Amino acid sequence: GKDTDTDAVMNEFELASINEKWERHIQKENKGNDRLSKWAQDIGRGAHAYNTDVEEEEEPGNLMEELQLDRMEQRSLKLQNSILLDRIRLQRLERRILCLESDELGIFESAVSNTLVSLNEFDPPEANPITVVQRQAKKFVNTFGESSSVLLRKLDRVQSKSGRNNREYASVTDFVARETFAGVRIVGNLLSNPSQLSQLVDPETPSLVPHVPAILARLDRLESHVTPILSRVLNNKQHLRSIEPYLDEILERFDDIEPHLPWILDHIDTLAPYTGLLLKHIDELLLYAEVDEYEAGDDNYAFAEQLLPYLEVYVSQLDLVGPHLPLLRPHLPLLLKHNRIKILSPHVGVLFAKGYTDLSASANMDVLLFYFGWALRVPLVPRFFFALAPPATVSFLANRMPKRLVRGRCCDVTCFVDGDYGEGWNELSK
Repeated sequence: GKDTDTDAVMNEFELASINEKWERHIQKENKGNDRLSKWAQDIGRGAHAYNTDVEEEEEPGNLMEELQLDRMEQRSLKLQNSILLDRIRLQRLERRILCLESDELGIFESAVSNTLVSLNEFDPPEANPITVVQRQAKKFVNTFGESSSVLLRKLDRVQSKSGRNNREYASVTDFVARETFAGVRIVGNLLSNPSQLSQLVDPETPSLVPHVPAILARLDRLESHVTPILSRVLNNKQHLRSIEPYLDEILERFDDIEPHLPWILDHIDTLAPYTGLLLKHIDELLLYAEVDEYEAGDDNYAFAEQLLPYLEVYVSQLDLVGPHLPLLRPHLPLLLKHNRIKILSPHVGVLFAKGYTDLSASANMDVLLFYFGWALRVPLVPRFFFALAPPATVSFLANRMPKRLVRGRCCDVTCFVDGDYGEGWNELSK
């Protein structure tokens, strides 16, 4: 059979054929009308049988014409609908063209729109430029004063030989001489290596100027770290903006920080945004920096490496976590086994979010791990426990589980959990 799809596009030959059929249809209708008149005239003569035979002979042809006529009518309706849709699209397109080409309303709307956008995004400068200069000058003076205090305190400790690192200097003069020679060597290395000198090109480099006194007090310690500092902190890395407000405090504690500086610089991308909070709890954190072979094996930073992926979880609640750190320190070897830190870390935030403030669980972590450490390696058990168990359950288990099996004769030994270790309990050399 022929394709009767009314959506098909007709070519000129099909259109001519349909027109020709339409003309024949009209002619046959006219002939039919003539026959009807003749039949009316001859009805009394018995011509009815003749006309019936004619209609029976022409019935198949009329059926085909009716089918063609139906197809044409359907196609006509499709074309009308299509033309109507095209007219609507054309009207919309003309409206858009008129809006874009308008020389009156379009320009006015554009001007108003641009003005409002500019007003919304405009950041007005200080009303008085003198106020800006005064504020910057005050900040510079305050920073320079704090930096000078770092240098003066260092000179005082050198003179009194207070602290292990300050005993190596014969006198204040010896200290000044060493710092001077170290500064000369640093400048000489920079001038001989233009690639390193170019790394000083950083938007925040000028902010180091008021910190010069504190930097001068640590030149001998900084000398071996200049290259990684330039490449990882400066060099347009955008880390100096996070570190600079705390630079004086860093240099004040540099004798404690410097042994771990290579590891810190290796992970500076992760640590730099949290400089302030990490410094606030530096005493607690430094407890975990010194580990022996029994505690961590060959990797002295095994604990830190496990914590690093969850640094944001701990740092965001470091004020809550901080008091627990000294109490957890004796249990470090147990925490490092079987990646327990990695398993527990995702759930710590959930526990503290429930208002957990009791320190007994940290003080008795060895007891909890002895009885329930195996459960940490069972899939989904830690997640369900921390999600469903109230904080009081953790404290109850930590305080009530038998300790003799864990600690033997030392089962009666307890840790102070009131957070008061006495003045200077963890005072480190500066």
